[in-house]
Parts: sequence; C-alpha cells; structure tokens
Amino acid sequence: MDQWIRLNASTAGKDKIFRLLQYLSRLVWHNLESRKNLRDAVARLKIIENAFSTFRKLLRLGKSIEVLHGALRTLHLPDVVLRVTLTLSRIYQSFFLLVDHIIWIGRVGLFDINKEKWSSYSNRFWLGAIILNMIRDVYEILTIMKKRLKCEDLQPCVYKNIPVIKTFYECVPATRPIVQFAEEHRDVFWDSIKNLCDIWIPLTSLGHTKFSPGTVGLLGSISSFAGLIAVLDPLAKLTPT
Repeated sequence: MDQWIRLNASTAGKDKIFRLLQYLSRLVWHNLESRKNLRDAVARLKIIENAFSTFRKLLRLGKSIEVLHGALRTLHLPDVVLRVTLTLSRIYQSFFLLVDHIIWIGRVGLFDINKEKWSSYSNRFWLGAIILNMIRDVYEILTIMKKRLKCEDLQPCVYKNIPVIKTFYECVPATRPIVQFAEEHRDVFWDSIKNLCDIWIPLTSLGHTKFSPGTVGLLGSISSFAGLIAVLDPLAKLTPT
C-alpha cells in the first residue's frame, strides 16, 4: 500500500500507470478485433486507449520546459559521453513533449492542426531521444565490463557445486550471466529493456517497421512495466538522468 501511495502521489508514477493501461488496452483490443461478436468491446477499448493517451498528454503539459532546463545540469557532467548523450536526449525529449502539447491542443479541439504531420514530428523527436538513451545504455554496459576485466583473481570457482566460468561481470554460473547482471545492475538492465522495447513504437508509427497494434501494445506494456520498476525501486533508476 505504501508503494501504491508513493506511486500515485508523483506525476511520473501516474504517467507510468496510465501508460501501462494505455498499451494494455491496445494489446487487448487488437487480440479481440478478429472476433465479430466483440466489436463493441473493441470499440470501447479503443476509446479507453485514446482517453488514457489524451490524459497523459494533459498530465505532461509544461514538462517540456522542465526537461529543457534539466539539460543545463547535464552540460556540467564530467564524463563526456554521459554529457553529450544526456544533454542531447533531454533536448530531443523537450521538443517531443512540446509537439505533444500541440497535438493535445488539436485533439481537444482548441485549434485545427494537421495531426498526421505533428504526430510524425513527435515520433521523430521521440526516436532521437530513445537512440541517444540506448547509446548511453551501451556505454554503461561497456563500462561495467571493463571494470570486471580489471579483476585480478581469475581462478575458477564453484557456485552451488556447479562448475562455472569467469565472465565479464564476475565469477558466475555459465548459465546465469544475464540473471546475475540484472541482479547486480538493475538500473542499467531495466533502462535497457525499456529503451529496447520503446524504440519500435516510433519506428512503427513512422512506417520504418510493420509491427501490428498488438505487438506495439505488448512492447509498450513491457517498457511501461520497466518504467514502473524504476519509479518504485530507487536502485533500479539509472542515474544521472
């Protein structure tokens, strides 16, 4: 209950919850679409998905300025790779959110806009931010690997009486390197999962990939779940952000 209260009390937490519900709605209605007797349910789920999307855009109004201001902080990071990737990612994200505000204005009927054109701009900026975030994830993983390689003790060891080998991360069972990495570096692991799933959503919207709405819904649900974990577990949040 304490975790739910903490999650619901933050704007980021609410956004992650409604994002998960939004993509779950897409996943469900796509799986039900082929059934003729469930057309009404599909129509309702599409309305629900659109409502969640619109609410999230309203929830993020003004956040573009906050994100752009955050780029000023990352300009002073000592690590040049983190400085470049995080600063540019924030700039891209800020433009993505700014365009998102314009789409919300058009969606609620305040002004007439070309929704397809602005949605294309939005997805391009989002894609740019994700690519930069993925570059940062790869850099973090390589940094961890280099640190492991400096380990001086290269003697084989035994884990629960199972012969193991020396990996980049440390002496772990040969069948469990990914699990071990996820346990020791939750922040990098969950951020990588989130970005690996997210990147296909704007690529599909822009026509570069041909994923079905159900696949997009599944990927969005997984990335939303990864984002929720980062909000609930401080050790799963990659810093600096």
